[in-house]
Amino acid sequence: MKPLPNHTCPLCGQPNGCAPAQAGDFAAECWCTRVVISQEALDRVPEPLRGKACLCPRCAGGAPPAAPAG
Repeated sequence: MKPLPNHTCPLCGQPNGCAPAQAGDFAAECWCTRVVISQEALDRVPEPLRGKACLCPRCAGGAPPAAPAG
C-alpha cells in the first residue's frame, strides 16, 4: 500500500508537509509523528477526507482556520 498523493491540508488548503505523500512511501519520516495532533482539529476534517489527507502543522495544533484573503 502506498500513501495517497494528497499534499494540501483539508482544513485550510495550504501545503501539509506530508513526507510520506511526497515520497510515495510510508517509510518516510513525517513531522506529524513528533507532535500531538489536536482532537478538535481532527474532528473538523470533512468526513470524505478523514484518513485520506494530512493536516498542516498549523491546523494540527488546533489553530482556527485562517481568514480568507481579501
